[in-house]
Amino acid sequence: MSELGVDGNFKRLEDEVNRLLEVLEQLRSENQSLKERVSQLEGTQSELEGARSRLTQVEGDLQQSQQSREEVRTRLERLIGVIEAASSTATPGATA
Repeated sequence: MSELGVDGNFKRLEDEVNRLLEVLEQLRSENQSLKERVSQLEGTQSELEGARSRLTQVEGDLQQSQQSREEVRTRLERLIGVIEAASSTATPGATA
């Protein structure tokens, strides 16, 4: 093989190594960017899980409040019914 052929092969090899180094650097940069994005998403996920937990608690509190409100309404309606029944059966002219 001639010296020119060896130099040509060496030049192609050198060019290919340089190209691979550029690709490697690009991949490293992309990898770092993706790691940062994953970190951000993990933080967001953590925040969302906390918000979901708080929402579940608030929903439970709301349901409990609605149930209590309905119980109070039922008791008040019953008391009003008793009062109305008592006032309608009271003798006319009687004073309390």
